[in-house]
Amino acid sequence: FVLTVAALGWLFDCLDQQLFIHARLPAMRALVPGEDPVKWGGYAISIFLMGWATGGLIFGVIGDRFGRAKTMMITILLYSICTGLSALSTSFWDFAFYRFLTGLGVGGEFAVGVALVAEVVPDRCRAGALGLLQALSAVGNITAAFIGMGMAKLESTGAITAGNSWRRLFVIGTLPALLALVIRWRLKEPERWQRMKDSGEIKKHSAFTYGELFKTPRWRRNALLGMVLCCSGIIGMWGIVFFTPELIDSVLTKSFLAQGMSKAETATKVASWRSTSMLVLQIGAFLGMLTSSAVAGSVGRKKAFVLAFTTAMLATA
Repeated sequence: FVLTVAALGWLFDCLDQQLFIHARLPAMRALVPGEDPVKWGGYAISIFLMGWATGGLIFGVIGDRFGRAKTMMITILLYSICTGLSALSTSFWDFAFYRFLTGLGVGGEFAVGVALVAEVVPDRCRAGALGLLQALSAVGNITAAFIGMGMAKLESTGAITAGNSWRRLFVIGTLPALLALVIRWRLKEPERWQRMKDSGEIKKHSAFTYGELFKTPRWRRNALLGMVLCCSGIIGMWGIVFFTPELIDSVLTKSFLAQGMSKAETATKVASWRSTSMLVLQIGAFLGMLTSSAVAGSVGRKKAFVLAFTTAMLATA
């Protein structure tokens, strides 16, 4: 049950991120008309990622202090509500504000969700459980791609005004709030955390700071190495993979206009191809994440990291 709830939380987390990826170019065209939508979309992503990083740091500590289940519920509500508010944006700045708050929830939810699963599952199946948790994030991404394709289809038929579907995408992003009700109703705190609370151990460490993590040489080395490895993956994902829509947009728009298509027809067709390209990427991501835990279990985590980064580099080149 814990794995299911945590997986759904991260699935919807990634659904929200992907809805943002699909919506950001049309949103920028609507909110900053006459400006370069790619440039302003880059600013929006940067602000969102600042929120994501901040949320991971803040809610990770809150989860330690007040409990994983309560904190997960708060983070899911935060990113769901603020995603919905993004649909009401009238300028770049209120849009950016909502995206920052959404990022807080997204980063916080993942930090708490991983800790929750790692504490509850037995040691022998921890890698597999965390691999499954990560793989199910691709289901959220794939769902967002299908939603994007559906919106493009509705625009092509005239059911939705061309260039206006981005607001509907963000409204759909409010649905994960329902998961918070399930968490509030059923999910209990991990036994390990509850024992530490009852014994007063948590109160002793209520003044935890990240400085504590770096005092002991062993943990300092592990923390820094882990962050460098993970940052490489995150930078690759956001710097390359999640800018695929802009690449598709710039290449295919020129191609379709050169073929004599109208601007409206070109915009609709490009929107469909943007979603299709992200769908293909996420199917690959799902298969990669599903097999990575098996590879790590077979050859070890270090070799699995080397294999993943090497194949990613070759594929990108």
